[in-house]
Amino acid sequence: MALWEEALGWTYHVYDQDTPAAEFDVFLSLVELWQSKSRDGSLPAWKDFSFDEFDGWYGWLRVGDFLPGRTDDFVYRLWGGKSVDLYGVELTGKRKSELDFGFDEDDNILLTMLATEKKITVASGPVFWQDREHLNVRIIKMPLSDDGIVVDKFLGALYREN
Repeated sequence: MALWEEALGWTYHVYDQDTPAAEFDVFLSLVELWQSKSRDGSLPAWKDFSFDEFDGWYGWLRVGDFLPGRTDDFVYRLWGGKSVDLYGVELTGKRKSELDFGFDEDDNILLTMLATEKKITVASGPVFWQDREHLNVRIIKMPLSDDGIVVDKFLGALYREN
């Protein structure tokens, strides 16, 4: 695990793809699943997964499609129901650049690291942008690729800490 940044009550970690799944704590089963789909150094594609493999993660998942040629903007293909409940907004089908909350420059840098360096990222901290600092979350994002090489999507999940 590599601590990358701490800012505004948030902690950001960046991991290599082959980091042992046990280091991901609450995301252990999700990382194990993601790693099981990686073959010969190639990244898994979203199509490599079936819905039933995400048992226990229903509602917590997020999947984003990077806009072509961009590493700092994406469209949420899936914004799980638990995220809707927690944040009070449905973001499926929305572009990150259209949102007026929850993303800052650190998040953009992490997205670029995920897309260009194929890193797994974990961010944790309070939901301060909605004046709900009493809620702490952890968010993981893992790179996905239709061709196994170029990152064009990410698989993510939300974990509510309290």
